[in-house]
Amino acid sequence: MRITILNGSTETSKLDTTLEEVNQILENSGHQIIQLDLRKMDLRYCVGCFGCWVKTPGVCISQDASREIDHTVINSDFTLWAAPLRMGFPSALLKMALDKSIPLVHPYFEVDRGEAHHRPRYNQYPRLGLLLEAEGDTDSTDIEIVSDILRRTAINFKSELEFSLTTETSVNEIADHIIHPKKSLEGDEQLPKAIPGVRIDPPEKLTIFNGSPRGRKGNTPIMLKQFGNGFASISGHSYEIHDLNRIRELDENRERYANAECAWLGFPLYTDAMPGMVKAFIETLSPLKGRRNNPPIGFLVQSGFPEASHSRYLERYLQNFAVRLDAPYLGTIVKGGGEATRMLPEKATQKFFNKLQALGAYFAQNGSLDADVLKAIAGVEHYPSYLAPIFRIFLRTPLASWYWDSMLKDNRAYEERFAKPYVTENL
Repeated sequence: MRITILNGSTETSKLDTTLEEVNQILENSGHQIIQLDLRKMDLRYCVGCFGCWVKTPGVCISQDASREIDHTVINSDFTLWAAPLRMGFPSALLKMALDKSIPLVHPYFEVDRGEAHHRPRYNQYPRLGLLLEAEGDTDSTDIEIVSDILRRTAINFKSELEFSLTTETSVNEIADHIIHPKKSLEGDEQLPKAIPGVRIDPPEKLTIFNGSPRGRKGNTPIMLKQFGNGFASISGHSYEIHDLNRIRELDENRERYANAECAWLGFPLYTDAMPGMVKAFIETLSPLKGRRNNPPIGFLVQSGFPEASHSRYLERYLQNFAVRLDAPYLGTIVKGGGEATRMLPEKATQKFFNKLQALGAYFAQNGSLDADVLKAIAGVEHYPSYLAPIFRIFLRTPLASWYWDSMLKDNRAYEERFAKPYVTENL
C-alpha cells in the first residue's frame, strides 16, 4: 500500500516522534511510505485565483511544492493529515496544503448526500485519516469540532475520513487504523444550527479584518464593506478594514485586534474551513489568550455552496475560538452562493446589500445582530431531500456550469477542463 503523510508540524515535536515510530511499523509491514514535511517545502498560500480550475485545469499555476504534494496524494492509497493543534485547529501549515488540494477536484457541483459538493476529477481518491497533537488546553469538544470539519473536507475530497486520533494514541493502534480500513468516522447526524451571539454595549468603532486571499478583489470585502457602511450610517460610528493577505502585517494585525474596541473577521469558506492565511492570523492571536478585556469579535463566512449549512460546521469552531480568547462571541454572518457577488450587476445584489447594511446599522444601535436579518442573509440552510433529483438534472445543463465554462473558454482551456494531469496507469 502506498501511504502519504502530510506532516504539518512547524517544528520538531511529539508529532514527529510519533510519525517516525508509526512509519517504522508500516515499513516493517511492507508498505511504501512517503512523508512530506511541509515545513521543509516551498509551499505558498492559495490566493484564490482559481487558475487551477480555469487556466491550467488540475494544476496550481503557482510553481510551488503544491504540485508535488497533489501528485503524491492522488497517487496514494492512503493519506494521513497530521498536524499540531494551534488555537484549537490544525496548523496553518497543514491548512495551506489542504487549500492547495483543490486542483484535485472540479469546480462543478454534484449532489452528494443531499448537498452540493465538488465533482471528482480523478477516478479514485485515497483513504484519509487525521492525527493531531493536542495543545495544553485541548478538550474533547475541540477534537470533535475539528474532526467534523475535516470529515466535511474529506467529502469534498471524494473520500471518507476514517479516523481522528491524537499522539496520545499508541503507535501500534495508529498504524493499525492506517493498514486496516475502518468504518468512516461518524459525526453528528444533526446539521449544526446558527449559534446566537451575545449582546454588548454598542461600540462606536469596528476594526474589520478581510480574510479573502484575493485581498480587496474578493467577494468577502464587498460584503464586509456593506456591513461596515450600515454600521457607519449611524451618527458617531466608523470602521476600518485591514487585509490579511498582507502576510507581512501579521504582527501589526494582532496589535490592531488587541487595541480594537470591537472586531469583525470575514473570509470565504476554504476546503470547509478558513483559508490558510486566516489561520495564520488566528495563530498570531495566541499570546492574547488569558488577557483581560479582549475585544468582542464577530465573523462573516461566505461560500460558493448554495446551502448555508456548509459554513455552520466552521461556525462552531469560531465560537470556540472566541471562547479560547475569552472574547465575547458576537455571532457569524453566513452567506451561501457568494462566489459571483463581485461580478453581478447592481440590481442583482441590491437586496442582499440592503440586508447587510441593515444588519450593520442594527448592530451599531443595539450591540447585537438581528436574528431575522441573519436568517434572511443565510438563505436556505439545507435543501429538502426530495429536491435532489431536480438538482441533479439542473447540474447537467449548460446553465449550471456557465460561470466556470465562460472563464475556461476565455482562457482557451475549455477543452482541457477534464484533464487529469497527475494520473498514473493505476488511476
